[in-house]
Amino acid sequence: MRYKKSVFRSLAMVTQLGLCVLTPTILGIAAGSFLDARFGTKVTLILLILGVLGGGRGAYLTAKRIVEQEAREEKTERERQLREVLADAGNSADRPKRPSRILTADSAENGPADRAAPRGEDSA
Repeated sequence: MRYKKSVFRSLAMVTQLGLCVLTPTILGIAAGSFLDARFGTKVTLILLILGVLGGGRGAYLTAKRIVEQEAREEKTERERQLREVLADAGNSADRPKRPSRILTADSAENGPADRAAPRGEDSA
């Protein structure tokens, strides 16, 4: 399951980064073309460059945030696994040893009659 999760996360990251770069670039071109047609200026190239720079900055910040999030998740997963290992190791050391259910030599000699005697009564 971990593999599928990482594949989908990587696909989402690539899509998000592509949109982070593409959207400001297209908006810069559209705004520049509109301003050129409306006012007769030559700002399309400037707005294109600003769109690419803005998209690059957005992609960098997005990638940085995703990498930090994955590092936090990995750290919490390692801590959870460590707690489980320590809890399992701690439980076995804290528990007292259980008495054996295998018949010992003493219990075999006395037979089942000793074990069947009622409690609290002294036998003669």
